[in-house]
Amino acid sequence: YEKMLRATSWICGIVLLLAGFPLWAGNSTKIYSFGIPPQQSATIIAERWTPVMQYLSQETGFNIQLKTEKDIATYTHKLAQGGYDFGLASPLHYIIAQKVGGVAAIAKEQNGKTVGLIFVRKNSPIQSVEQLNNQTVAFPGPTAFAANVLPLNYLNSKKVAVNVQYVVSLDSAYLSVAKGLFQAGGGEIRTFNGLAPDIKNELRVIWESSAFPPFAFFAHPGVSKDVIDTVQTALVGMGDTIQGQALLKTVNFTKLEKADDHDYDAMRKLNIKSPASK
Repeated sequence: YEKMLRATSWICGIVLLLAGFPLWAGNSTKIYSFGIPPQQSATIIAERWTPVMQYLSQETGFNIQLKTEKDIATYTHKLAQGGYDFGLASPLHYIIAQKVGGVAAIAKEQNGKTVGLIFVRKNSPIQSVEQLNNQTVAFPGPTAFAANVLPLNYLNSKKVAVNVQYVVSLDSAYLSVAKGLFQAGGGEIRTFNGLAPDIKNELRVIWESSAFPPFAFFAHPGVSKDVIDTVQTALVGMGDTIQGQALLKTVNFTKLEKADDHDYDAMRKLNIKSPASK
């Protein structure tokens, strides 16, 4: 039944992408893909991010098309293979894709940070990660940085052994714990803070990681510099208009600022490894 729901959600998301929401508006005949990691269901990504793509297309004059995948592992694999002209990536997956394919950071959230979480149901008796020993914990996918790599690294450092259950997306992890299907879950602060109140109020954070650099908006090296500069200007400029601010809020971002590769040097020094993707 759960698999059927996931499949239905994915199909509905594709229908929205292809039918319910026009993906681009611009004068250019060339289409530029903009990858968004599937932290939520395909339906929610389509609803929240398609208006952002429309805004960027109108501001730049380019046809910018939303692109996502069925799960985070597929997304990170395609990211490393250079599968997107533009996109969004966790700091870990950005530095991997930069090393392998030469993508370049062009924007990031101003004063933003990436923080991994372990959370439980609000009324759970669990107060510390040590109490999760031998419990089943929900994670969005093996390659999710903040919501899987960081929590599991910490649990391993504390010699806490958990039964890992992958549930495809971050939203699935939050919802399944809120409904009592699992004792705990792995998450990340930006999406956790953006949860609907009826779900967030059912959850309680019992661990937060150290702060890492924010998610990176990136560009593929095969895109011309003029196009990259124009898209970068449009992204950064979103925080300067009422419409842009509203769109950023919808996707759980505040004002963006320019970024470059050196903003992620600290990640390289940490030498954190991501589980192998597909």
